[in-house]
This record gives sequence, C-alpha cells and structure tokens, in this order.
Amino acid sequence: MKILFAPIGDPTGYDDVTYSVKGKEYNTNASFLAISQALNIDKVVVYAGLSLCDTNCNDYNCCRNSVTQKVTQKLGNKFDLLIAPNVFSTRFIQKDRKNTLYFNFIYFNSLKILEENKPDEIYIDITHGINYMPLLATDAIRLAVYTYIVENKKNGVNLTIYDSEPVIKPNKGPYTIDNIYSEKITVRQALLSILSPFLSSESKNVIKNKVFKVIYNSLKANSEDVNTSSCNADFIYYIVNALSAGIFLYLILKKSDINNCLNIIDNILRKLSFNNFAVQLKFEDGKVIYDENIPIEISYLHSLLRIASHIAQGNNKISEIHEMAENYSTSDSVKYVILNEIDKIKKEKDKIPNSPTLYAKILGIDSPSVCSADKRNLIAHGGFEQNVTFLWKCGEDICVSYTDGNCNCIGNVEEHLG
Repeated sequence: MKILFAPIGDPTGYDDVTYSVKGKEYNTNASFLAISQALNIDKVVVYAGLSLCDTNCNDYNCCRNSVTQKVTQKLGNKFDLLIAPNVFSTRFIQKDRKNTLYFNFIYFNSLKILEENKPDEIYIDITHGINYMPLLATDAIRLAVYTYIVENKKNGVNLTIYDSEPVIKPNKGPYTIDNIYSEKITVRQALLSILSPFLSSESKNVIKNKVFKVIYNSLKANSEDVNTSSCNADFIYYIVNALSAGIFLYLILKKSDINNCLNIIDNILRKLSFNNFAVQLKFEDGKVIYDENIPIEISYLHSLLRIASHIAQGNNKISEIHEMAENYSTSDSVKYVILNEIDKIKKEKDKIPNSPTLYAKILGIDSPSVCSADKRNLIAHGGFEQNVTFLWKCGEDICVSYTDGNCNCIGNVEEHLG
C-alpha cells in the first residue's frame, strides 16, 4: 500500500507543464499528480488551506465548500482533499496570533488515514504550498508516521520526500521532480523520534507551564468532568523516562492512567477532525479568526501517549515484558539489561511462591529496604530493582509488580523516573 501526502497553496495559478519523474515525463498542473502516476500510488491525500475560502463566506461550511470547488475545478478529484485551518496574512489568524492549528490538524488526520490504510510506503510532495506549509506539513506527517509505525510494530516502512524544480512561467519544462530524502524507518527509530521532543532541558517547563495550562483551561471552558489528577507534566515525564530506560512494568501498571490522559488529549485534538471539524470561526471585519489555542506540543503528547498506551496493553508477566524488550527497547544496551534481569528471575523460579513476595526476600536478603530503591539500581536492573519488585508464580509464568497489595512501591519508582 502506497500513500502520498501533498500540501498545496492556491492552485488557481498552477499551469500545465511537463514534469519528469524517474526519467518519465508527465503533462499536468500539479507535481503530486505526476508522482502518483509515476509511482502507482494507491491513495493521494491533498491538504489545502482554509484561507482559499471565498471572501463572501461567513461560516465554516461555506468556506469548506468554496475551497473544495476551487481545488477540484483546477486539479480534478482523483485524490482525497482535506481542508486545513491555516493562517494567511492578517485575514486568517488564530486568536493567539500563532500558527499551530495547521500542524495539529495535519498530524491528527494523517495518523487516522495511516491507521485506516496500513501503508508500507509513504510519500510526501513538498513542491506546492506557501511559506510555512511544506515545512509544518512534513513535520506533522512524520510525527504521524512514527506513531503509526510504533503502534503497528511495522519495521522497514519507507518514507520518501519529493520536490520539484521551481516552475518559471512561461517555460513549460520539463521540470525534474527529485527524491530529496528517503529513509526506511524501524520501530526503534520511530520510538526515539517520538521521545526526542521531550528530552531537552526546557521541554518540561514548556509542558508544565504552557501546555497543561491550555489543557486545563480547555477542560474548564467545556465544563468537562474529567479526572486530571494523574494527567500532569510529572506523569508525562514518568512515561518518557520509563520508555527511554525500558521500565515497561511501570507502563503496564499505569495503563489506566495513561489511557485517561490520552483521552483528555484526544478530545482536544478531535476538534480538528476533518469529518467533524469543531473549531469555532469568527468572521469579523473581513478577517477569519480561529477561536482556538492548541499548541503544537499537544500533538507530541498525543503521539507519546498513543504509543505508551499501545505498549502498555500487555500483562505484568515476565514473558510479556520479555517481548516488550525485544520490540520496544530504545537501544540494544537497554534490551539486553532487561533480558539479562529476566533470565536471573527465571533462575529463581523454584524459590518464587504463589503470592506476591519481595524480590529481595526471594534472594535471601534478611532485612531488605522495602520500597527504597535508588535510581541507579532501578535503571541498571531494567526496572526489576529487588527492593521494589514483587514476584509470584502465575501458572507456568512469573508475574511481577511494584505492589503486593499492602506495600505499594510505585511512588518510590516514580521518584526516580521524574
């Protein structure tokens, strides 16, 4: 399955020219149409800006219809057309005078398209589109691609970006469309790319002081009765560090909180669903104002929580954590630390009782420091630090937790994940 994404600007000025793709020539007025023919693309998705809206419109549906008509009259209809909330000059603006809805819209809708179609080859054409459009669209689509790859455990997905030589009127070409970037993405590469925006020294301050303020304000504005006690910046960084260090047991034990937080973020981005667009528009004095403030970091959070939720769906059995380590470790070093610790636990299987027992006691330590791990040992033992880990037999497998029902060590684990 091959999918091509293409952001465009105003197509009314696109003239028929000759494009050359891989040595073959195609006469058309849009580069993505030439690429689609040359590569036998199965699905083409075009992102046009809402700023193409007719000046006589005074509501979203009128704008959507006028943009659809303008694009299809010029370029035809052999593609899926999605109309994104972009900014343009002083006529189309966000209420905060930033430019984030376009990125969030393309990320959220591209992810849905990828999940529905399950492609193995993904292409982006950045030839058309004004100013920021190709850049933001590419970054948003790549984030969606990384999320899709991790969620579907699809190693070896090809991502290729094409760009054409500039068309100079009245020259009719041929204009070469080149492959300017290509990579075959593994699950590990995708996972690291999703984690990377959270690893800078400033990122936590941004998430805490800007992004979560927007989240909580959005919930209040919509009078949503949602439990936000566990959905905060600290929890996000517990997840980031657990994924980075391969402490998969933490994710399994916190799957309910992860899903709750994901639902909160998902509800915010759902306003940008193309089929159910719910961002309010104000038409004032010739301007169109998007009455919404959704930082780009919301998409980063959504991606992180989507993959964390997917990875955490396993049970707290040693065999399943073994599989997680094989599939979702951020490095071979992390993977082999976890697998080595699992092998050590398996060697103690005859000593493991049928009820949750502290790992330190199973190892014969008389006075263990219950719920008192240190960060170095927690990470060095792949999350199976002996003073916070409880083991018991469950059938032929071994179950593991950070609590035995009485002593709950998960708070101590979180201290070292923060």
